[in-house]
Amino acid sequence: MGRDDMLSLVLPLLLASVALVVWLWGQLRRPPRFPPGPTWLPLVGNYQDICRLSKKLGSQHEAFTYLAQKYGSPVIGLHLGGELTVIVSTRSLIREVLTRPEFEGRPQNFFAQLRSLGLRKGVTLVDGKLWQEQRTFVMRQLRSLGFSGAAMQALVGEEVRALLEELSDSRGRPTQLKQLLPASVLNVIFHFCAGYRFPRGDQLLQTLLDLQDVRSRAFDMTGGKLSAMPWLRFIQPEATGYNAITKFNEITSAFCMKLIEDHKATYVPGKKRDLIDAYLCEIAKAEEAQNDNTTFTEDQLLMVLYDMIVAGLEEISNALRFAFLMMLRHPDVQGRVHNEIKEAVGTDRFPTLEDKDRLVYTMAALMESKRICYVLPIRGFRRLLEDTTLHGYRLPVNTTVLVNNWSLHMDKEHWGDPEVYRPERFITETGLLREDDTFLPFGLGRRRCLGEQFAKRFLFQIFAGILQKFQLVPADGTDLKSTAFGGFNLAPKTYDIIFKSR
Repeated sequence: MGRDDMLSLVLPLLLASVALVVWLWGQLRRPPRFPPGPTWLPLVGNYQDICRLSKKLGSQHEAFTYLAQKYGSPVIGLHLGGELTVIVSTRSLIREVLTRPEFEGRPQNFFAQLRSLGLRKGVTLVDGKLWQEQRTFVMRQLRSLGFSGAAMQALVGEEVRALLEELSDSRGRPTQLKQLLPASVLNVIFHFCAGYRFPRGDQLLQTLLDLQDVRSRAFDMTGGKLSAMPWLRFIQPEATGYNAITKFNEITSAFCMKLIEDHKATYVPGKKRDLIDAYLCEIAKAEEAQNDNTTFTEDQLLMVLYDMIVAGLEEISNALRFAFLMMLRHPDVQGRVHNEIKEAVGTDRFPTLEDKDRLVYTMAALMESKRICYVLPIRGFRRLLEDTTLHGYRLPVNTTVLVNNWSLHMDKEHWGDPEVYRPERFITETGLLREDDTFLPFGLGRRRCLGEQFAKRFLFQIFAGILQKFQLVPADGTDLKSTAFGGFNLAPKTYDIIFKSR
């Protein structure tokens, strides 16, 4: 073999080796002044390490808290979901992240693509001008429809009555709220969005709940296994949650499109019965003006409805299930809440949010449940829109930023005994409700929870309404020590309640 032949064989191998070394160096390289944290591997980053640590400690948020303590830094730098990721703790830094405009972006990883049907539309997972325009429009239209006023209160009241009737029918028998609460939440949301109510026992809703359960357990705030290794969907479509989320997407999008088509068939120009009509009106305006750059499209409307379903299926329901679990664990608190409601409101009408100033202990019990059993222990899911600095560290554009709210709500320095359920911590010495800026159940800034006012009203009215009418006791064999299992959201393990009339 001649010299030229040898070179023709060796040179490509040499170039390939150099390219591999450069690629590996790029994969392993920690950006200058990036926050401290464990070394990561090519392709999988820190995914396997975080999985092992989460399993050892019991949860991902506890793993992140451990790393903050290990490296002595409130900002930890990792490589997760194929992206540079930082985890932020401490009150001051969390407030910075939640309020600074450069932190308002949303990640664009594989999970985000799946979650948004590949459309990058809606309100939850978009950013920039699209997000600002659409969020403003949705909030304005919902307010005009009464979503934050008397109409919403009346509708929540109807759902409270319907739920109480159902619980009355099951008196003395073990009952699981997991199957009852999501319909009540979605009925209020979709009344204003689509003029639609889910019937009790609706099979479509039950299918969505089952799929959402699998979906939530398979993913976390970093996108889970699929974002770290998207190719696994071809090998482990079931175990990675890929099948569950694609099936969920298929059923949810078909349901939302049917609502849209039904509205198109009955739409009267200029008349807005609900949010779908408001969008159809804007779509018609854009078509009439031949505006090809409009953000008001059927795809956008589809994703807004999708976002509403996802928001309504779990978070509020799980918060209530945690709150009632606390009542089972602490019957003394439950009795005090009932007595306060009976004295301040009586039994002739249901409590409303307007009663909160007279139901201080009831409010405090609910707030303390949200603190100690937080449904979203890791929140934020932000993407940096530009290079910036935080706590002296340099964070490159497109870095994913996650907020460890669990560390905030369980900060021993601030709360003293954070592991103890104690409603009194939210009551002042003069008997008023105490506001605490270390308690952030709905976030802060422009990206704070879109449905905050609805969630507050719904949580309070269901919680107070049930405790006004019923005594809650655990069914035989119910494990009250059983706490939460996690994924994207935390949920209490299934438990049975017996509702006894007062």
